Amino acid sequence: MKAAGRSLTAFSLLGLLAASLFTGCSWHDEFVRRGVVLDSVAARVDRIEGTQEEQAGYLRETRARSLTELDGIDARLSELESRVIDLDERLARIGRKLGVWYSVSAVPDTGLPADSVPPDSGVAPAPDTVGVGPDTVRTGIDPDQLYNTAYLDFTRGKYEVAIAGFKQYLQMFPDSDVSDNAQYWIGESRYSLGELNVAEEEFKQVLIRYPTGNKVPAATYKLGLVYQTQGREDAARRQFEAVVEKYPGTTEARLAQERLSQ
Repeated sequence: MKAAGRSLTAFSLLGLLAASLFTGCSWHDEFVRRGVVLDSVAARVDRIEGTQEEQAGYLRETRARSLTELDGIDARLSELESRVIDLDERLARIGRKLGVWYSVSAVPDTGLPADSVPPDSGVAPAPDTVGVGPDTVRTGIDPDQLYNTAYLDFTRGKYEVAIAGFKQYLQMFPDSDVSDNAQYWIGESRYSLGELNVAEEEFKQVLIRYPTGNKVPAATYKLGLVYQTQGREDAARRQFEAVVEKYPGTTEARLAQERLSQ
């Protein structure tokens, strides 16, 4: 009886030992499994954070590139608007000249020079003497043709050639009704070439030499763009504020206000 009891006790002890060993193995396995899961989660978090950082860097680069492109578009639009304004002025001048030619064409052409026609004869001078200024007679060069050729070179991106043409125009016809335009387009050409310091001086010449000219608002605004491109933010802001204050209602005032809003 005692032997049977001892056997039962030994068997129970073996069972408990086996259960203990089995339970210990389960705890170890579960610990290992959970460690693997945690490592996997940590790796995934690291990957996600790395991806987010890459996306943030890409977004920063995209934003910077977009802002640069927008600045380029704004400058291009400003240039195109200036061209449109200049074209309107030239069309108005051509219209006035066409009106003169039309009024003359209704009168018989005598072929006589202007100074040989008596003032009270009722006969107009020959058409080839009407509208021809003393500068044209003196130089033998058509100012409109010279100006238009230089402007065409500018629109085609031949800035150096355009600068030479406009300078020649200003030398021959410094006081014409588009002399301020010629000076302005020299500044625009320098600006397009990236010669900011020279462009600054050329735009200032518009303000100095032609203070009442129609290109003063545009030159004032372009000076602001020059300053902004040079990183002179305070000077650029003052320039844009001057445009808004002095030339309200103009295209340049609207563009300057947009710059200030930015």
